Amino acid sequence: MFQDLSFFVIKIIVACCLGSLTYGFSSGVAGTVSGLPSFIDYFDYESNANKADAFNGLFSGGGLLGCLLAGHFSEQFGRKRAIFITCMISILGSIIMTASVNIAMLFVARFIAGVSIGMIVFLVPLWQTEIAPASVRGLLVGMHGTMNIAGYSICNWVNVGLYFCSNVNAQWRVTLALQMVWPLALAICIWWMPESPRWLIEHGKVDEAREVMKHLESELNDDQFSHMVYQIENENQHSSWSSLFTVKPYRKRLIIGFLTMFAGQATGTLVVTNYTPTLCKSLHFDSLMQLILSAAYISTGVVYNFVCALMMDYVGRKTLLIVGIFGSGVISIMGELIMVALFSGSDNKAANAAGVFFIFFHIVFYGGCVDANTYVYATEIWPTHIRSKGAALSTSGLFIGLLVFTTGVTSALNHIQWRYFLIFIILSLINCIIIFFYFPETKGLTLEEIGKLFGEDPDITDNKLLFIEGTHESTNLKDERVAVQVKEKDSYSP
Repeated sequence: MFQDLSFFVIKIIVACCLGSLTYGFSSGVAGTVSGLPSFIDYFDYESNANKADAFNGLFSGGGLLGCLLAGHFSEQFGRKRAIFITCMISILGSIIMTASVNIAMLFVARFIAGVSIGMIVFLVPLWQTEIAPASVRGLLVGMHGTMNIAGYSICNWVNVGLYFCSNVNAQWRVTLALQMVWPLALAICIWWMPESPRWLIEHGKVDEAREVMKHLESELNDDQFSHMVYQIENENQHSSWSSLFTVKPYRKRLIIGFLTMFAGQATGTLVVTNYTPTLCKSLHFDSLMQLILSAAYISTGVVYNFVCALMMDYVGRKTLLIVGIFGSGVISIMGELIMVALFSGSDNKAANAAGVFFIFFHIVFYGGCVDANTYVYATEIWPTHIRSKGAALSTSGLFIGLLVFTTGVTSALNHIQWRYFLIFIILSLINCIIIFFYFPETKGLTLEEIGKLFGEDPDITDNKLLFIEGTHESTNLKDERVAVQVKEKDSYSP
């Protein structure tokens, strides 16, 4: 597997990981600083549950807007420039949030941060998908999920360390300030990285794309490159936003991509993550132990996300999704709500230990089968010419899920308590059934071959191809001389 990795590819993946760390760290801020007594006192957070819900809701709403904007930016300006714009927005949000002196300023900054995170969570796997060799695409794009939760983990352990800081305001301001480290590093590195070769082809820069592909694929031959050029050019006629809903293969992709991202959130994972301190408090753990358990929980997720990235190219995306959603959204949530329902506020050590077990049980299945997997699957199913639009709408499922499940969660936990988690059990069962019957398996296929799973033109994806040298007349490729591949077929007309 690793023989397909060149230093050039590894360098790009490392740069992409900075974007993933940006997403993870900024997302983790809500669950970390909101549990600090100094933060609660400064913003009078505890007096009104709506403040906590608004803090989460604004971030999710900004994320939804960001992923839709990123679809346009990445298509218009290219993947690299779009990522740089995202970094600048993220740094701006971090500065305002760190300097916040009132709740209104904090909320504005949180929305701006959400916009940048919505962009980065879409752009990074998009870029990774388009440069990764097919045999290791699951591993490389899966690193986005791994480094995302690594950002969460760093944020949580920083929070544990700052718990002992004598300057109470520094406890949360330092954490907020550290949000800008990762996007700043990425903004600097991005200019030494190549543009996506598939985006270059789509915009008529074939020679430049060929040079990038030579670095990405050491054994690239003319046939493979010609196939990619020909497919991108032939499909480019259906690249409008409306075609996502009117063209049948795209509509199926949209449903699958959206459900993939939404189903991940429907396991209740962010509620469990952000409210682990609260859950631990209800099980009678002290403040420091709540923070330590929360950080340990996230760190476990880092390990299992990497395991997921390794397994995707062997086990397959679909199987992992079903196993992970059932384990994290059904079994672990059932166990946790039973412990909370029966032993909330109790000093029963066995019950407390069981409650902690089910919290960790959740991250083992979610991290080990779902998290990294969703970013890979929801991006790779789209053809190049419409991937930026399709992946953007697919990613919107993530933020719509966040809006639905985290906005109002504080009030829900206060009023209906453990019963709120029944929603996740029911939805996870439904999603497992849908995935089993409706989702195709994409393991080991090139991005160009995946189209056949959605009933697209077999002339483009069939392996029995005749190589023809010639000039391909095209409004997009202009006068570029390219090699094209066509199926040997009497009815073919170029």
